[in-house]
Amino acid sequence: MTAAAPPRPPGAPARFAADERWGRRAARLLRPFADVRSGPTPAERVRISEALMSGDPPADAVLGAIERGGTSMARVREALGAAVAGEPPPPGEPAEVVEFVRSVAEIPDWVDPDLADHGARVCLRAGLTGQDVLGDLALLGGYRPAATTEVLTSTGRLTGEGTSTRVAETMAWWHAVAAPDGWRPGSPGWEMTVHVRLMHARVNRAMLAEGWDVRAKGLPINQADMAATNGLFSATFLLGTSVLGVPHPPADGRAVMHLWRWMGHVMGVDSSFLHDHPRRALRDMYHFLRTSPPPDANSAVLAQALLESYGLTDFPRLATARRRFDVARHRSIATYLNGPAGMRELGQRPALPWYPALLIPVNLVTHSAAAVSPTVRSALERRGYRRIRRQIARYSRGAVEPLA
Repeated sequence: MTAAAPPRPPGAPARFAADERWGRRAARLLRPFADVRSGPTPAERVRISEALMSGDPPADAVLGAIERGGTSMARVREALGAAVAGEPPPPGEPAEVVEFVRSVAEIPDWVDPDLADHGARVCLRAGLTGQDVLGDLALLGGYRPAATTEVLTSTGRLTGEGTSTRVAETMAWWHAVAAPDGWRPGSPGWEMTVHVRLMHARVNRAMLAEGWDVRAKGLPINQADMAATNGLFSATFLLGTSVLGVPHPPADGRAVMHLWRWMGHVMGVDSSFLHDHPRRALRDMYHFLRTSPPPDANSAVLAQALLESYGLTDFPRLATARRRFDVARHRSIATYLNGPAGMRELGQRPALPWYPALLIPVNLVTHSAAAVSPTVRSALERRGYRRIRRQIARYSRGAVEPLA
């Protein structure tokens, strides 16, 4: 006998827990790794439904000030630069701009710089395995729930030939954050994070003006989806690299979470969704999946575009053969990480996990050596930094330059 579905929170958009059975099935793979025994409690369901209807008021206020003529984007950038330099904001800046700049440029007391630096090094150390996880689990797997697929397809930048450029831009941003000092105010990683936050606010305003159905879908870019995205870069990154043979001692896991807790803060994610412990973050990810809508036609379109983009990588030699290998490699990793059912939901034929079978032993040996040898650790970090830079250029066919 199937248990009755929990009651819907008052005011929840129609997308919330649109298919409870699918949500339970989709979240099943996460359950062993998350701090959960069952689905979200009534209070947690209310929290998520409210987050679906919540945006980013500080960023909205900045755009409102620009629209009213009280400032300009150039002046906002000037105010950000002044804050990084420890100088007062330019005279006459509206209060909402001053407060926004202070919130993203002033490092809170809870941020531990050494821990954030440690987390960045762990990210680089994962090298191309980390990039595979971000592409084949965080991004591709993120297309399974139809939570953000309509917003993503509406821009047109994650379908067709522009897919590799858009993905490479995200890769360049992630790499810039993980680069030495890349999380600090004034760095390219920090600057891009602030830029993306304001861009998200602009997209939200534009889609709402075009008649977006908030009662059915929540806000186009909302706190729940923003928190889930931050979780993909942190907790999901740690989980995916772990199952591909990169061990993460508790100190490393906490460091990565701390780094992305700060970046999530800069991005405007509500503090209640930002955590220092992977299992606590995975609990949120589990609950997001439990209450997400099932795949839609956009899910399949986005997945196909991403997998096809791997066949366009710019290899200097034996390009045709290496592109075919790369597509097969990514399909193998994606099936291993998302499961055969997940691939079928995305309209893709599952592949044998032959590449993870080759990769896991190599990662276990290499990263186990790094755990006991500072020399090996440093070498892996330097190698990861170089390889990700090269991958950005190759994958985008020179259209995207690394930021750091």
